[in-house]
Amino acid sequence: MTHLQNELIKPIAVFDAGIGSYSIVELLKKEFPGQDLIYLADRNQFPYGQKTKSELKEVIKATIQFLEQWEPSVIIIASNAPTITVLDDVKSDFKTEVIGVYPPIKEAVEKSTSKQIGILGAQSLIESEELDTYIQRELSEGDAYKFNASSLVELVETSTFISDKYHTLITVKKFIDHIIEEHEDIDVFTLSSTHLPWLYSYFKELYPHIMFINPAHTIIEKVRQKTSKGNGIIKSLVTTNDNYRIEDFETMLEQLNIQLELEEISIK
Repeated sequence: MTHLQNELIKPIAVFDAGIGSYSIVELLKKEFPGQDLIYLADRNQFPYGQKTKSELKEVIKATIQFLEQWEPSVIIIASNAPTITVLDDVKSDFKTEVIGVYPPIKEAVEKSTSKQIGILGAQSLIESEELDTYIQRELSEGDAYKFNASSLVELVETSTFISDKYHTLITVKKFIDHIIEEHEDIDVFTLSSTHLPWLYSYFKELYPHIMFINPAHTIIEKVRQKTSKGNGIIKSLVTTNDNYRIEDFETMLEQLNIQLELEEISIK
């Protein structure tokens, strides 16, 4: 084991295909300030939400295998799409416990007056049979409608939500207005892509009467027993390609006032 690996004490690893998973890193840092963390933004594979199930399975397996070299206490797939579609298929292949982020359907229905909720997620999640099965299991009353929000996810990973706020506002409004026109009784949406909470201020500005639930908070209790006293290090890793360069990611983090020392890596 190298010195770089050895400086981390039983870290918790968090990953997805970009900036989305950082919201979970921030929650963990706030709740467990001494915990060492590994944050991996796998931008080379963005977007997870447009991959087939077999493609996603190979990506997730390769990423988990890569992260296991730091002997983490737990690995968090901070993305709803692979959590729902492939996590159950791959988690037994690894010695490290792997957990994911799930659409908070029960919470959404409990908080809904109309018992009509909307699930916003990436394409592969929304179109999956696994999500349909999950909804049937979790939904005790009312109705849950699914919506492909990949166009909104793109606003985040391209940093358009920072650089062009007017375009973002119009895009979000057009998207949600179309849903409300057809389903006027929906009063709660689940933000079932970890990219979508970055748009929360837009959602609330446009629709103050509608609730938008970020499922990231559910992770805290799941990992509490896996935490340990470390040095509060956040080891930050990023993969890149011609469309998603490290310079662009550094600029986005700077605009969000997020200070991280990024290490560019590749996953075979």
